[in-house]
Amino acid sequence: MAGRRGLPKPILILVGILVVAVAVWWFLVRSDAPSAPDLATAAETAAAAQASTTSAASATTMQATTTAAPATTASPATTTAAPATTASPATTVAPTADPSGTWTVDPDIGSFHDFTSSWVGYRIDEELGKGIGATTAVGRTPLVTGTVEVRSGVAASAEITADLRGLASDRIYRDGKVFEVLHVDRHPEAVFVMAEPVPLTAGATEMSATVPGTLTVNGVSVAVDAALEVTLVGDVLAVVGTLPVVLADHDVVAPSASIVISVADSGVVEFQLFLTRAVGGTG
Repeated sequence: MAGRRGLPKPILILVGILVVAVAVWWFLVRSDAPSAPDLATAAETAAAAQASTTSAASATTMQATTTAAPATTASPATTTAAPATTASPATTVAPTADPSGTWTVDPDIGSFHDFTSSWVGYRIDEELGKGIGATTAVGRTPLVTGTVEVRSGVAASAEITADLRGLASDRIYRDGKVFEVLHVDRHPEAVFVMAEPVPLTAGATEMSATVPGTLTVNGVSVAVDAALEVTLVGDVLAVVGTLPVVLADHDVVAPSASIVISVADSGVVEFQLFLTRAVGGTG
């Protein structure tokens, strides 16, 4: 009969504690927060997007040439070989001659599933209760629109709008609290407007700058300085950066929950943007 007994009660209690600890770590402490935006990674995405577009165009050209070939019966071999020279641009991204013009956020570059698309988001620290520790909350929205006007070597104006209703983090319960404190039902958009023209480095395809502007969140506008990096990859402007945000400045009360005892009163807005020239722009 002794052999049919269950585990001693102390061991069962220990096992239960371990199970609860693992569950708390998995659902509350473990963080799937993505890393901060990186210009090199953004540049790779911009290049890949254009390479795939060039490959598709080359394939279309090849098909059209092959279809047209029977009209010339003298030398089909030469006609078949010709497309080989059109395929090489797939791995080479030619630079835009002149960045002057109107550039708009392109939603078709990259994917939000792996954060290779355009997005705007937040990064802020949380303190968890019951001795669990701290974590970093990161939420992002791919619902981004905006334009940048470049004239005569100067970024003359810029306005970027993010739809906060698209914000998502690795915690559903957090997202609900964020929507609540930001009052997205009444103020669904966050907007950054550049305050003054910013000179561009002549002849450069990459630069960093501190850009003064106005950030509007929860219907309240505050002057901020955005630290950004820009690179021109072929016909795509890739922009990454951050700008500081103080919750109280925008009349935002830090969210709380049963497990979250405090949220930092300040954080950063992060962004990654891919812009392409508007139809009718000059280059």
